[in-house]
Amino acid sequence: MIPSRIHRALILVITGLVLWISGAAVAHAEALRTGGTGAALATMRQLGAAFVKLEPDVRIDVIEGLGSSGGIAAITAGAIDFSFSGRALTAADDQTLKASLFARTPFGLASSNPQPGNLKSSDVAGFIGSASSVWPDGTPARLILRPKTDSDTHLLVRSFPNMADVMDKLRIRPEIPIAVTDQDNATLAEKLAGSLTAMTLLQLQSERLRLSFVTIDGVAPTLENFESGTYPYGKDIYLVTQSRIVPVLGRFIAFVRSADGRGILRANGSLAAPP
Repeated sequence: MIPSRIHRALILVITGLVLWISGAAVAHAEALRTGGTGAALATMRQLGAAFVKLEPDVRIDVIEGLGSSGGIAAITAGAIDFSFSGRALTAADDQTLKASLFARTPFGLASSNPQPGNLKSSDVAGFIGSASSVWPDGTPARLILRPKTDSDTHLLVRSFPNMADVMDKLRIRPEIPIAVTDQDNATLAEKLAGSLTAMTLLQLQSERLRLSFVTIDGVAPTLENFESGTYPYGKDIYLVTQSRIVPVLGRFIAFVRSADGRGILRANGSLAAPP
């Protein structure tokens, strides 16, 4: 794993390079720069494109590879204007920042196996933790881990009983790959036969991934089941900004919360937060 201080430095170098390259193109337009959790990248691009159709003099640049914590750090450094985060702000973050919930999406276990079947919620930790777990067709289940500090890792531990102990034991098994970003996770999950990984419906649907969800306690993580409360496992996505919001960002946030913005969120497998 890359040390956190080096990771932060890389974030600043990457975002600085992007800004330098794009500077001339946006000299005569209002520009918003953003980045954050990979699960929302494709959806944020769609929201940005729809907003730019309404305001052609605005440009929205979506920077890849930051992740939730990287996006928050990039706002603090002044490298981006706002972030979309898979976690709420913590005491370790810049306390001048503001976070507001803007979407919720089902969260579950996905596989390249087209028929991964069903797991009881009480059995999830055991299935993930066993090296001999197989899918209903007999294909071995091949786990992909996320970094220990990743928001999906924390959510997996909170969602299913006994998961914390299982995850600690899995991290000492060198044969299990660790996907650093949401996009790395998706790419590896599609390529790996019998893959098993944690993922949101927002990412699977917006990126049109060739993956299928496991049903939990007989319930699939569809948006309808999540909205009705039948499927209880979900992930919150936040918009993170400086305390002072520039007018163009205010207009974009208003668009995200409008009927058109809410429709884009829903089409991509997420529910807009209540106004």
